[in-house]
Amino acid sequence: MKYLQNFNEELKSSVFRSAARKLRKILKEQPVLAKAINAEQRAIELEEYFDKVENRENLERWKKNVETFSKYGEFNIEVSRPGAPLIQPKIFSFYVDLVSDIDMLIDSWDEEDPDNRQISFGFCLGLIPKTEQDCQEFIQNFSSEFHNGFFWGLWIHVNYSVEQSVVSFKGLQINDYDTSPKFQIADRKTAVSLKKLLVSMFDESFDYPSGYTDITNMYDKIERETIQNLEIGITYNIDMYKIKNDVKSLPIIDFYKKK
Repeated sequence: MKYLQNFNEELKSSVFRSAARKLRKILKEQPVLAKAINAEQRAIELEEYFDKVENRENLERWKKNVETFSKYGEFNIEVSRPGAPLIQPKIFSFYVDLVSDIDMLIDSWDEEDPDNRQISFGFCLGLIPKTEQDCQEFIQNFSSEFHNGFFWGLWIHVNYSVEQSVVSFKGLQINDYDTSPKFQIADRKTAVSLKKLLVSMFDESFDYPSGYTDITNMYDKIERETIQNLEIGITYNIDMYKIKNDVKSLPIIDFYKKK
């Protein structure tokens, strides 16, 4: 453990987690050896140190997220934990990372009937607290899932349906990312900002990071890998311009509702 601590600036948290798991495996499968090498205590120390290093890594990712996404505005989200009566709902002001989930669309494409299919452009709303104090409060009261320097909040899907070769726009679907905590758009200003941001994902002039390394701009990533590569534009006459205008046509109330 002392040796690992000497190099903690270079080693990632995964190194400590892996070492702890190996010791836990020895503890379970080779109890005599485990006792000889003091495996249980060493595993505990490594697990504690893993938490410390992981927290430092997550805060560094959070700082980078704040730097990257703060320019896209602030979003007020009410957060609650059903089943935890001692923890009251609270409105946090977040920056957001709208993460595209085009892989799900691509992976399911060949499994559906081309004349009868669902076409869904999915995004997940990553919630980035504005301050380190908000980070710690959120971790303590609502969720410890902070591995990307943000908390997963809401799924947002822009949906189209193809039935007997007839294409129709089905609007917006918003769901919580997980069963807990629960998230709700807190005010009209945030709903307007969320709509504006979602519309911008399909605007060629908008510069927004895709989160991928191969195609770094969000518009280009969606357009090339879905509209072009899946031939959505040619087959169904759905292009980025149409999606932008369809989302723009949605009433603001749709950005409050969850299904």
